[in-house]
Amino acid sequence: MRVIGGSARSLQLQCPRGLRIRPTADIIRETLFNSLGPQVHGAVFCDLYAGCGSVGIEGASRGASSVVFIERTRLGAETIEANAAHCGVSEICSVIRGDVLSRYANAAQRFGPFDIVFADPPYGMEELAEITRRLLAGEGLAECATVVLQYPGRQELPGVPEPDRVKQFGETELAFFYLEPPGEE
Repeated sequence: MRVIGGSARSLQLQCPRGLRIRPTADIIRETLFNSLGPQVHGAVFCDLYAGCGSVGIEGASRGASSVVFIERTRLGAETIEANAAHCGVSEICSVIRGDVLSRYANAAQRFGPFDIVFADPPYGMEELAEITRRLLAGEGLAECATVVLQYPGRQELPGVPEPDRVKQFGETELAFFYLEPPGEE
């Protein structure tokens, strides 16, 4: 796995075997960041369920002003810190270890408001609907924030409105929600 673009382009990222995650594939990260475009530059970016940090580090590499990672496991948090240092972006990265539902509000208070939030929980995790409802209610988000979910399209998200935009990759979907759609005021 490697960084696709920006200042750390082509640098390899580590993802230890003991870390039971499903890293976001290069093609999905490339599509995500092509879709976000210039919105990433200068953004306060939050990577939820961060795993080894590939998405947030990609954001840092592409000019985000700061990146906050929330990862449950010790090994994941240590891997994110090592990957950020390897890519030369550790000075703008903050890693919070813990459960997303319990840590997000504190992270948003300390580091937010967030311009972009990316969430890629373990597939089938029921709490995805809850954290999405909180995000879409504006919790910890900037006025014109974008929330992006990566999840299996067949997963039900009760109480979550239809996304503004969807990109499909086999069973995987990237769902984009805009707090204020681009170009509208």
